[in-house]
Amino acid sequence: MLVVFIRTIIIYICLLIGIRLMGKRTIGELQPFEFVITLAIADLACMPMQDISVPIVYGLVPLFTMFLLHLFFTWLATKSIKFRKALNGKPVIVVTPDGIDSEAMAKLNFTVNDLLESIRSQQYFSVEQIKYAVLETNGNLSVMVDESADTPESIPVTLVVEGKKMADNYSKAAVNEAFVDETLTKKGLNLKDVVLFSKTENKIFIQPRGKKYISEKLNGDIENADSGTHTNNIVIGANL
Repeated sequence: MLVVFIRTIIIYICLLIGIRLMGKRTIGELQPFEFVITLAIADLACMPMQDISVPIVYGLVPLFTMFLLHLFFTWLATKSIKFRKALNGKPVIVVTPDGIDSEAMAKLNFTVNDLLESIRSQQYFSVEQIKYAVLETNGNLSVMVDESADTPESIPVTLVVEGKKMADNYSKAAVNEAFVDETLTKKGLNLKDVVLFSKTENKIFIQPRGKKYISEKLNGDIENADSGTHTNNIVIGANL
């Protein structure tokens, strides 16, 4: 037991020194190669801690090798922009004044739901409020707010996402399927070409693929398909 205790202290100190050499970034700020190294280090550190049959040197050598590899990659990235782009990728604009750039997002495997979640985490609930959004190399979304955009009066409920109808949300948005179909027909849009179709209490937002978004206010309430009565926009339990 004493041996395990001492080995754990030694490895902990070595890890602490190595992590300090890597800098002061949080997990969410790590570049892809840094995250991979962090995962590998965690696994390498566990083996000599738990298995006393493994010489402690066999645990420390791989750890310091990973730390040296990180320092070498970091140094090389400061010297070569091409290597930096190959290692970390580059920031990509996913929202422009025209709306969502679905082609750029597809290349990044970044979905519309991911985008909306990232926007909401920054206290914005509508794509219209965002002038530009940049997906950084560490996966964080940086936004430039459109100060001239109106703040939505209620939380937008998604009716169509990436060409798929969100039928479970229709009652939450006080609409029916006919409303969705008729609206898209009036705009000359096919379902498969709709990146996002959402509705607030008195406004719709449609993002066609490769085109500028459509934003219009509604006149009056929309008849609910289930109850046949006029309802307010309810978002509790909605799949936003």
